[in-house]
Amino acid sequence: MKITIVPREPETPLPDTYYDGLARTMGDEAAAWARLPPAEREKELRWYHDNFWTPDDLSICPPELGGDEGWARA
Repeated sequence: MKITIVPREPETPLPDTYYDGLARTMGDEAAAWARLPPAEREKELRWYHDNFWTPDDLSICPPELGGDEGWARA
């Protein structure tokens, strides 16, 4: 089965007050990660997925949604 990824619309920049609030509630590291461009965030997540055992959290179609068969039926 071949999965085609459709590019989404460009991410709208959020105001600095959003990141300031994120830093207050979740910490500076979370705010810094949220400020990264989507491609950089995906690259970091992909590294964790490739180097650690992450069975479902980063799967394109996780088993609880029917796995590959779930997408074929949709």
